[in-house]
Amino acid sequence: MLRQLSPQQLSRRLPNLCFWLSFATLNTLLFLPMFLLDQQSSSLTLPASTVSDSWWLAINRLFVWRENLDPWRISVELTVLAALWVLVRWVRRPWVGVVFGALYVLAVSYYIYEAIVLSVFLLEPSFYSQFYLARDGLPFLAGHVNAAWWLYAGATFGLALLVIVVLWLLNLLLRSGAAPGLHWLTRTSLGGLALACIVAAVSYQTYTARPEMVASSLSFKLQKNVALSIKTQHDVASFDDSAVRRIYDYTGYQLETKPNIYLIFVESYGSVLYKRTHFRPPYTALLRELEETLHNAGWHTTTALSESPTWGGGSWLAYTSLLFGLRIDNHPQYLSLRNKYQVGSYPSLGNTLQQQGYHYVWLSALDENLADIAWARYTRLLGVDELIRNDDMQFIGPRYGWGPAPPDQWVLNWANEQVKAHTDKPLLLFTITQNSHYPWHPHPTLVDDWHTLNEPAPEEEFVDPDTISPEAMRRHYMNAVDYQLRMLTQFILDNGDENSLFILVGDHQPPAVSRRDDGWSTPIHIVSKDAALIDSFADYGFVPGLTVTNLAPSLRHEGFYSLFMRLLFGHYGTGKIAEPAYLPEGVIPLQAASN
Repeated sequence: MLRQLSPQQLSRRLPNLCFWLSFATLNTLLFLPMFLLDQQSSSLTLPASTVSDSWWLAINRLFVWRENLDPWRISVELTVLAALWVLVRWVRRPWVGVVFGALYVLAVSYYIYEAIVLSVFLLEPSFYSQFYLARDGLPFLAGHVNAAWWLYAGATFGLALLVIVVLWLLNLLLRSGAAPGLHWLTRTSLGGLALACIVAAVSYQTYTARPEMVASSLSFKLQKNVALSIKTQHDVASFDDSAVRRIYDYTGYQLETKPNIYLIFVESYGSVLYKRTHFRPPYTALLRELEETLHNAGWHTTTALSESPTWGGGSWLAYTSLLFGLRIDNHPQYLSLRNKYQVGSYPSLGNTLQQQGYHYVWLSALDENLADIAWARYTRLLGVDELIRNDDMQFIGPRYGWGPAPPDQWVLNWANEQVKAHTDKPLLLFTITQNSHYPWHPHPTLVDDWHTLNEPAPEEEFVDPDTISPEAMRRHYMNAVDYQLRMLTQFILDNGDENSLFILVGDHQPPAVSRRDDGWSTPIHIVSKDAALIDSFADYGFVPGLTVTNLAPSLRHEGFYSLFMRLLFGHYGTGKIAEPAYLPEGVIPLQAASN
């Protein structure tokens, strides 16, 4: 049986069938990762809209450009190399076959990498950015994903099987392509196909780097990636903070009233909740219920959508952009800032409020494995007065989901109680919730008395996200959002007073349950008992209540710093100094402005 299935036997007996089957399979494998990771917005069969308009548009969608990321596309390089192997006798040498195989392995590796970057994070492929992200993120991910050993074993086995299949197919392709019995029609068709690919590459050039193109070129993908990497490296290396320090200089302003400020990022809280029919009805009903609860207790609310610099992950980019008033959309940029401000401080929102007499607390509930020296570098960048880590909490109850982490209900209440017990200063407390982190299961439940959560109990077993159906995944996500918003509402009711201001903001869209066309925006809610302060946000795209109707983002994360200080000084400041400027896009670094 094995002898009958060997490439040698098959290529001699059925050279034409073997060639086209192996060529088609190897070609489709390149585009399969993108389709598999983008199944929510793509279909395996071409949608009816492909040919529903004019004949010219139909031809364009069939042979040039399709938004539907199906795997029915063609690789320029694979087609040209196969044609050279078949049509040029000199090329059919053993060492050329080895080069052919190595190039294909490189291509399939790049297409997998590209699919992950584009589909999971909606980022443009950049070796420079993703190298640092993988270097710092993959060990952290492996330490917190809580996956069972058999998942790693299964992934290893799957990768090994893929390598074996690819090598077998490559061997079959090369042997059948060199077989003397290869039909002239096969040779002619392959030559015509290669010529069409070359024409497409010459005609469309860098467009063939996009996954929507039917003719796909690895060469132009690499060229685009390298160019973006060089630009990003240059921008990071040439960052000049003189404009930042000049614009975010608030030393001439003074707050007369200093409310306690709770800046709470809600993990994976995205505008997809408005944009998908399975989320919108329960989500908007929840908002109306909570808005009424807050209103009856004397609280006023206003809401907008804010565009995040990241999608589906990279929370640190989102909250650092908001705190720094600077768009930070790649990991090398973040690392550069972290290294730069180990001595001296960045004029961030936290730093500005510290100068106004605030006690700046950073709360991290994640059960992390960072060394003390790593935390020291992190807190020097942020310039916080007090860091509360998971290890400081002495939590002994069950932990959940990502991390894993204690229930956010316990974390927030415990930290607020501890901080207020030892400082009389106005408070700026920052945290990001953990229980709404992917995969949203297992998940805690709200309790009447948060103290009871710190009691030993068996933890629920980890559930492999790949075994959860899309419907169940959406249900788990909605349950997590419901928990977070109810928990935060109760926290406001239990701990807030006339001198409290709450800012609740999403970091990015949730992975797995949102799509590319859901955009990058996240809700931001401002909650206070000061009606006049809440009303002052109306001029900047905020609407009363917890619900928005206009789904276009009204601001950007990097613009919130200047907006918040403008309204805070304008409402609570002393003297007749003019309100500081609002920068909708934050500060644009000097090197970015010159490009």
